[in-house]
Amino acid sequence: GFPGETEEDFEETMDVVRQVRYDSAFTFIYSRRTGTPAAAMEDQVPEAIVKNRFDRLLTEVQRISAEVCAVHTGSIQPVLVESVNTQDPSLLTGRMSNNILVHFPGDPSLIGTIVDVNLKECRGFYYLGEMRSKAL
Repeated sequence: GFPGETEEDFEETMDVVRQVRYDSAFTFIYSRRTGTPAAAMEDQVPEAIVKNRFDRLLTEVQRISAEVCAVHTGSIQPVLVESVNTQDPSLLTGRMSNNILVHFPGDPSLIGTIVDVNLKECRGFYYLGEMRSKAL
């Protein structure tokens, strides 16, 4: 939705997303901010078009993420334990080597260690798992 972005420009972005197969993306809707050079640019994209493009992009990233996620479901992966899960304190939260989040039951004393986790279920941008053993 940056000023001057055409549908063709957006489709090129979508093509890149499909080719690279991002399994996650930090996407934000461009918003006009007073005093910035972009705010004074011509050809501002209407908000409805910006929202539509954002939704299409997010849908595509989520589709790819689900495909990538399915590949690892059922496997045992090393996970760096980072913290107690903020939404469910009975779970720990960690990251695989590809930066994907994994939530699983465990003791907070494991924070800072690497453990093997059986990835039981993919939830889009993260996994739910079960700890198998402490990795070496």
